[in-house]
Amino acid sequence: MSTSADAFVAEGGLKDDFVAKSGTDPQWTPDHGYRTETWGSDPRFKIGGSLHGWFHGVVGSAGYAWEDGTKAGPDPNGFSSFAGVLGTGVYVTGVAGTSIIGSGVYGQAGEDPDQSIPTNDVVLSGGVVGASIPRPGVSGWSLSNIGVYAVSHSPTTAAVVANNPGGGTGVFGASGYSGPGTSGFSTSPGVYGTSDKEAGVVGTSRALMGVYGYSRDNAGVVGQSANPNSFGGFFFGNVMITGNLTVNGQLQTPNKQAVVAFPDGTQRVLYCMESPEYWFEDFGAAKLKRGRVVVKLADFANVIRRGDYHVFLTPRGDCRGLYVHRQAGASFEVRELAGGKSSVAFSYRIVGRRKDIRAPRFAKTNIRRSLSLPTSAPMGRPGKRSAAELRAFVAGLEKEMRRRAPKIRKRPPLPRGLTRPPIRPDILLPTTEQT
Repeated sequence: MSTSADAFVAEGGLKDDFVAKSGTDPQWTPDHGYRTETWGSDPRFKIGGSLHGWFHGVVGSAGYAWEDGTKAGPDPNGFSSFAGVLGTGVYVTGVAGTSIIGSGVYGQAGEDPDQSIPTNDVVLSGGVVGASIPRPGVSGWSLSNIGVYAVSHSPTTAAVVANNPGGGTGVFGASGYSGPGTSGFSTSPGVYGTSDKEAGVVGTSRALMGVYGYSRDNAGVVGQSANPNSFGGFFFGNVMITGNLTVNGQLQTPNKQAVVAFPDGTQRVLYCMESPEYWFEDFGAAKLKRGRVVVKLADFANVIRRGDYHVFLTPRGDCRGLYVHRQAGASFEVRELAGGKSSVAFSYRIVGRRKDIRAPRFAKTNIRRSLSLPTSAPMGRPGKRSAAELRAFVAGLEKEMRRRAPKIRKRPPLPRGLTRPPIRPDILLPTTEQT
């Protein structure tokens, strides 16, 4: 060991260069093993400590030792066997990063030669910030619980914000095995949820809507099912529509249907009548008195064009026949044919055009063109991708990432007796299609 300008230098020996021992007296517990001292709010060190090693640069443990008194934390794995900083503990936090204004923890994977990671972006700030060029910025994994859990108690701040300036998917979430491919949708969404056996995306709320979709120039929410016996959308409860309802069903099947229960326990379908114009209709019954009666339209007159409505009559007994003698805006008069004076009862049906809407007869529409869905396959017929196609797709992505990745200099040879850390193998694609 040598000293120069009040600095101690230890050149590599066989084992430890510096050792700080706490002693065995239970009444005496030192505050620090090593400490660099600064004065006031003006630290004079550019770097308080610089430690380098092959397996770990810094190893820190806290809490009581486990089992035989030597186990300071979980057993190492492919991530922790080699690390710049290894923080571990028993019943304590392994690594804690805190900050008054800046980010508590910053993690980066890969080089950033063009300084593309924004350092003054409000989005890239917070308790934990993850940045990466070729890989995900932040990854979470759990064997039996939640992979990533985020909570925000602020009513105006999101718990998780993900932004992909390159145009790729902002947030990707998978439960179990991945679900079917997005053959009917070719863009990269802000949030992508997939699962083979569970729900892809679930949204819940106590006071507001569980899921809210909004688009300035396209559809707010789109639902699609590849199974013709299933539904593109399914609702438990009432459905409220502010605007028009456009139904584009199959030509050989009626568009709108009502399902009603029959006495035998089955459910039957009733079909909705279609019309080229907007019509309202009402039904009622009345009775002649000495061959005539005036029927008032009541509230029905407030929602139709009073000058143009139709009345259909059905007598309930023997008479010479019925006709509409006079049709006014708020009532109509019914008389018996040929001056008859009977007091027969009758039923009537009134059909009138809606007062608040005007539309041309048989108005032309093209719902698919106005919706402008980005597709890579015909809607309603998402194709299956084979394992070979998936492998080719992933291989193309990896090739593109390698092309964009910065060039890495050749690594120097290792010291004698040391081996490089194992590289985790890539996730293998299934050799057979999932069903």
